[in-house]
Amino acid sequence: TGNSSAASAVTATTDYFFLLSEYEVFGSTTYANSNEASKQAQYSYYSAGNSKVKYNHSATSTAVSWWLRSPYASSSANFVRVGTDGTVNYRSAHYSLGFAPGFCV
Repeated sequence: TGNSSAASAVTATTDYFFLLSEYEVFGSTTYANSNEASKQAQYSYYSAGNSKVKYNHSATSTAVSWWLRSPYASSSANFVRVGTDGTVNYRSAHYSLGFAPGFCV
């Protein structure tokens, strides 16, 4: 839930195709609710130091910003994103950005 840092604003779900959270990618929270950490783990792909930079599917040398599912804890209009340089930031939800979903098999 956006605009909240309360533990009650974080809900565990079981999803099979999903956007990643700030904690799952970065292993910490800068903009998301810090209580995400109690219900999530950083994926080993990212903890191993692999790049967080994603590229445009139709212009594969062009880096793009991509959405995470984490709402910005200090705002009701923003979500956390990964910038073109692979760093965490946030953006107003009305912007069109890329996405890099996770999935379970």
